[in-house]
Amino acid sequence: MNNRYQVAVIGAGSSGREAALVAAQNGLRVVLIERQTLGGTCLHSGFYCLRALRACVETAKYRSKGSNSGSEAAEAETRLPDWITTQRKVSSRLTQAWNHQLERAGVKILFGRATLIETGKIALATTRGEPEFIESDYIILATGSRPEFDAQGSNSRLVNSAELLMRSDLPRHLLVVGGGYIGCEFASIFRSLGLTVTLVEKSGRLLPTWDEAVGDFIAEAMRLAGIELHLGFALDVSHLQQSSEQPAFILGDGGRITPDLVLAATGRKPNVEDLGLAAMEIVATPFIRVDEQMRTSCDRVFAVGDVNGLTLLDSAAVAQARVAVDTILGKNARFSARWIPRCIHTDPGAASIGWNEDEAGRAGLDVITHNQRFRLVTDDERTVVSPADTMLKILLQAESRQILGVHVVGHQAAEIVNFVSVAIRSELTLEELLQVPLVHPSTAEAIQECAKGLGSVAVG
Repeated sequence: MNNRYQVAVIGAGSSGREAALVAAQNGLRVVLIERQTLGGTCLHSGFYCLRALRACVETAKYRSKGSNSGSEAAEAETRLPDWITTQRKVSSRLTQAWNHQLERAGVKILFGRATLIETGKIALATTRGEPEFIESDYIILATGSRPEFDAQGSNSRLVNSAELLMRSDLPRHLLVVGGGYIGCEFASIFRSLGLTVTLVEKSGRLLPTWDEAVGDFIAEAMRLAGIELHLGFALDVSHLQQSSEQPAFILGDGGRITPDLVLAATGRKPNVEDLGLAAMEIVATPFIRVDEQMRTSCDRVFAVGDVNGLTLLDSAAVAQARVAVDTILGKNARFSARWIPRCIHTDPGAASIGWNEDEAGRAGLDVITHNQRFRLVTDDERTVVSPADTMLKILLQAESRQILGVHVVGHQAAEIVNFVSVAIRSELTLEELLQVPLVHPSTAEAIQECAKGLGSVAVG
């Protein structure tokens, strides 16, 4: 067996798969090493599982409209085992698709625990006994991350996001600790199941790393949906890790709650154990430090995706993988998190790219902004009958009229931001963007609608 490669990728989540594919498509001999199953968090305990659950919930709601079949929570409890089965089928189908795609590209896939032992050399421990040794010119670490709180089993009152998705029973009252994108997504989906949901966030607003207008809009929507929010209040739940007793908490307003289950959505930690980083003098504190080209402190070792902690999003992970492979190929590639589109799957959803207003102010940028809410009609027939409540905020550089940021909440927010991302990459001013012919009515026209409030803009 020839165990010599040009690129070895460790970890087969979104960033690892992308790195292996791009490298192979550029003619490099590539091995992809995975400890468990292809797909990582994205396919098995994250985005696709949550989206599959939401799809099941929305389908059930549509079918039961007008019926008097009982409470939402009772129906959800009955249907939950089938929905979990659907999640697993989705994960399995996507895993198979990834496997076929990688094999067609010529990527060698190996399973086992990979450890760096010296420059260009990896020890692969498998279930077959003695470790194999793999040599590679370049190594890309893509081992991902996991919830900060480890799952404690079915008897614990404290769970992380991965465990909550796999539970076959529903709590009557769910307490979510953390108002970042994970906490907001889970609060939204579990409220739609008819549960009582309370969310606590230590910052004074939801989504503290997003533009304030987005956090405010999502908070308003959550309150209207019946989610109880407590912002600007820190809550320590670590003592629940070893307890099966129903907890009680006094919140910032003096109110007392006794949730059945607590979701800790306060952060994630990198999967770096047993990688052999110390032997290679690769710095991790706790995430692996990288430069703009995704290089670690060891020149021929790169780290992409969640394991470097730059931004824990699939879109960023994929972009970082491309930068790492481009660097290996000798191209002048750089990663900038600011220009990677991001989205959150709440109800309504939100998406964003570029600077937010707080960041632009701190950086001393001369910006003009416009924030608008409107009822958006698109090419989706449902919006003709019931226009989608939408918030869109644009930041422009005052002199050049270049787009510095766009933040959207509402129907197809991600598609609006994707459209803007192309414009930003093409270095279009807002006026130039508005000259692009668009289907009418369509989602992208939201940019033209919002632009009317920015002044000196001709909208045709």
